[in-house]
Amino acid sequence: MGLIAVTVLHESGIPIYKKFKRGRERPIEPLIAAILGLANEVGLGDIAHASFERAGLVVLRGIHEKDLLLSLLVDKVSYQSYIKGVYLINKIEKNIGKLPDYVTDEVISITRNIVEEFFEKLDKIPSVFGDAFLSAAEKFGPMFYGSLVLLLYREFGEDPLLTMIRDPKKFIKALDNLLGVESTNQFFVFFVKHICDFHYEVCQKLGIVTVRDFTYNLLNNIRERSKRDAIIIFRDIIERGIDVILSRINN
Repeated sequence: MGLIAVTVLHESGIPIYKKFKRGRERPIEPLIAAILGLANEVGLGDIAHASFERAGLVVLRGIHEKDLLLSLLVDKVSYQSYIKGVYLINKIEKNIGKLPDYVTDEVISITRNIVEEFFEKLDKIPSVFGDAFLSAAEKFGPMFYGSLVLLLYREFGEDPLLTMIRDPKKFIKALDNLLGVESTNQFFVFFVKHICDFHYEVCQKLGIVTVRDFTYNLLNNIRERSKRDAIIIFRDIIERGIDVILSRINN
């Protein structure tokens, strides 16, 4: 879905950098601050996303730097929105390093450069995860995809791919409970194989020699490590993979 704006800000509410598509600028920071404040006030935790009549809002928090917030204003919230946000916030975190207690010129400059470099490219990211998920599900039979998606919708209350990107450990645990560990492993072997078949350069970048070995190792790491570590692993894979896809598109 189309990207309307990117806003990066400090937990304190201080804006770091904001970019809108031409002619669509809005004061978005007060909305984000109000939603976060209300959620904290009533004990709801962080906001993940919100849908409005004319747009959707996705909010991501840094995994290394919790005070770093990134929001995407999009035409409609989708798993592709999350992928765009994960890609950007991972790059910003890595380049900023330790986030100061206040917003410095260096933090603003680094953030501005990354957002300006990738803003127009983000809508070019293909539906890699959606295509791979469908392909993997179809390997289990023609009725399996619909049944699996329905069960996962009931489990998460949202598009399952949103949960997979936001909390891979929770997603894998749910699949293990539904399918069993071995079937979950096989499902993701098909998932990764589809990506390698259609985006071979991505698998090269990730160092995938044997799809089965890579997949089993990845899933075991997600199962055994903390939620935070699982998110770090998954975000890094998303960033590295999109780097390859975007470089191929631009060339």
